[in-house]
Amino acid sequence: MHRRKFIATAAAALGSATSLHAADASPYKKTQPILGFSKSFSDLSLADSAALVEEVGWDGVDIPIRKESTHIPIDRVADDLPAFIEMLRKRGKHHCMVTTDVISASPENEKFLRTLASCGIKKYRLGFHRYQANDNPMKVARDMAARFQDIAALNQELGLWGGYQNHSGPQYFGGPIWDVMMAIEKTDANHLGLCFDIAHATVEGGQNWPIQYRLARPRLGVAYIKDYRWREADGVWHRDACAFGKGIVRKTYFESMRKSQTEGEFCQNHDKIPFEGEFCQHHEYPIGTGKERAIHYKTDLESLRVFLA
Repeated sequence: MHRRKFIATAAAALGSATSLHAADASPYKKTQPILGFSKSFSDLSLADSAALVEEVGWDGVDIPIRKESTHIPIDRVADDLPAFIEMLRKRGKHHCMVTTDVISASPENEKFLRTLASCGIKKYRLGFHRYQANDNPMKVARDMAARFQDIAALNQELGLWGGYQNHSGPQYFGGPIWDVMMAIEKTDANHLGLCFDIAHATVEGGQNWPIQYRLARPRLGVAYIKDYRWREADGVWHRDACAFGKGIVRKTYFESMRKSQTEGEFCQNHDKIPFEGEFCQHHEYPIGTGKERAIHYKTDLESLRVFLA
């Protein structure tokens, strides 16, 4: 049976399972895992990366494994990923996810995802889809819906959850949030959702970021954390990455998240289901190398813990 058709016939049963999960939901957890996105230290060996994760104090990592800007080459994933996971576990770090280029259920991507699953990975980030000039956003969202249904079906088969990251910029599908939410609406939330990036949402939504969050909240599986500042030069506004807590991301986002976790305020169809996913820190501002880099990581981690307190 075609994967997409299988998901459709199983929808009622999955809906019942979601309702049961909501009834049994546990309270907000203050000790949720905080990961480091290893893109910014991908110059290090895997052994040195594991040591850095322990030094900084993260609970694990989000590891980019893709054609460009990668930490582990795709052709090395079957050997290097299990080895890296074991290095982290020996240091008491048990939370790992992977950032990928996967944006379809092609045979090549299916083989790759099967490898991730065989290594014990449960969560991954999908690749990006970009709008072309003069694309009709509604048509693109409908076209992407079919693609996402196939990915969700493959994820269900492999026991995986995939998350699409919202980005900022007119070329990025998912930047406005409504388009990706429309595209994934008929998929199973246990296997497809969002890696919600509050910084990009604030860039795109401005003061309207709470609407972006409320749209994303029912499918939020991982919360990506970074920060930006706006800078004006010669009449042109520029967006500059900066240390967390020094830019546009407001503490009220985390207060809203806690409120939705404890009261279900923003979860019309998912009342009182708490966000129990991972927070993942990204670092896109100049952080140097060696000890200087480690200090930036530790400072940003402490700032996030203050916002979460």
